[in-house]
Amino acid sequence: MAQLKLLIAEDDVVIAQNLSLSLESMGYEVCQVLSSGEELLLQVHQHQPDLIILDITLEGKLDGIETAALLAKATRVPFIFMTAFSDKETVDRAKQTNPHAYLVKPFDARTLQSSIELAIHNAGTRQLQPPQAAIPVQPTDTVEADNFLLHDALFVKVRNRLEKVMLEDIVWAEAQDIYCNIKTRTHLHLVSQSLKNLEQRLPASQFMRVHRSYIVQLTAIEAIEDNNILIGGKQIPIGNTHKDALLKRLQIL
Repeated sequence: MAQLKLLIAEDDVVIAQNLSLSLESMGYEVCQVLSSGEELLLQVHQHQPDLIILDITLEGKLDGIETAALLAKATRVPFIFMTAFSDKETVDRAKQTNPHAYLVKPFDARTLQSSIELAIHNAGTRQLQPPQAAIPVQPTDTVEADNFLLHDALFVKVRNRLEKVMLEDIVWAEAQDIYCNIKTRTHLHLVSQSLKNLEQRLPASQFMRVHRSYIVQLTAIEAIEDNNILIGGKQIPIGNTHKDALLKRLQIL
């Protein structure tokens, strides 16, 4: 049987190291240890693990449950929650993401290995089940959305609340696989939207696609140099198919 490749998301360095050593002693391969949900979402496709073990409390803006919800939308990689919290509210939130197993700290090596075997078994069972038919959503229903547009602002989901990001504060957006980064003058947000979807939500009068991986706010452009746009010290490439359209929108003397 091929060696299982595991990816760990744990923000406590000591726990992460001990867990990694335990897993390797059991014969598993630990491809990487990460400390935030944002890192996990950006690197999961690169490592293609067989299983992910993630703590519910993580660094960054996404906790483990929010990370798992986004992970489930983008991949079929099974995951195990690992947490010191076993209260009903946390468990109920975790259950909504359909984890393949659940570990409550502290746990021993035997419990860890049993949870891994259970998670792999559950993943195989779910793959054999026929997909459920999509339930149509009525216009009056509340539609789940991690980010949505409202007049002159985007609301971005950060942990358990929606934070308003004014459109005028966004300076650029960058594609990150099926997600994208939104850069404001003070923060960087990772959102569960493709750059194409985000482009449709941003007003064309203010924003423009300048590259297959970038959208910029036109008023934020500080300079153009060697086929790059300069914004706040960042160089953003200008795609060949977008260059003429961009130059037409700038007042060049």
